[in-house]
Amino acid sequence: MTYVCIKCGATWIVGDPTDDKSGGLCDQCITLYVRERQKNQGSDDCFNRAVENCSNSECNYWECCNREVIKCDEERREA
Repeated sequence: MTYVCIKCGATWIVGDPTDDKSGGLCDQCITLYVRERQKNQGSDDCFNRAVENCSNSECNYWECCNREVIKCDEERREA
């Protein structure tokens, strides 16, 4: 499926390319959106900046931001 970002117009493909297109937000626009929300909530705009597991588990975006770290931890436990 081919996707087009509804904010910036970037395109990306998931799976096989198709002529059909679907809308959504690209990773960059999601990051900018979440960081703006974090600032508006009085938090640090740290979304997607962590290199390791973030210690601020009270953050509304903690799970989404740390999904790659969580995935790696789960894979290590299964091995």
